Amino acid sequence: GGFWMGFALFEILMVITELEPPSKDGKVVWLIVWGIFTLLNFAGTLNANRVVQFVFASLTALFFLLAAGVNNADIHILAGYVGIVCGSSALYLGWAEVMNELAGR
Repeated sequence: GGFWMGFALFEILMVITELEPPSKDGKVVWLIVWGIFTLLNFAGTLNANRVVQFVFASLTALFFLLAAGVNNADIHILAGYVGIVCGSSALYLGWAEVMNELAGR
């Protein structure tokens, strides 16, 4: 939730005319910081199952691709596809966790 609240504030500040909007470089830094945070979380998943590892690895890649895509439309599109894969794998992980809990595993 912290990422989305901060990102929404960042985007809102970019369109409010009374305030000087943040530069695109600020957006790059924001995404890189979240990429580093996610990379550290990925390191914590190395003892977890492969799906959890994949979700965090793809999310890490997504943040760094989004940062690179701020100034490059082609990379931004690639980041969109990585985001679809990451989100789909996270949905699968959530479903699998519920099914395993219901099955008593």
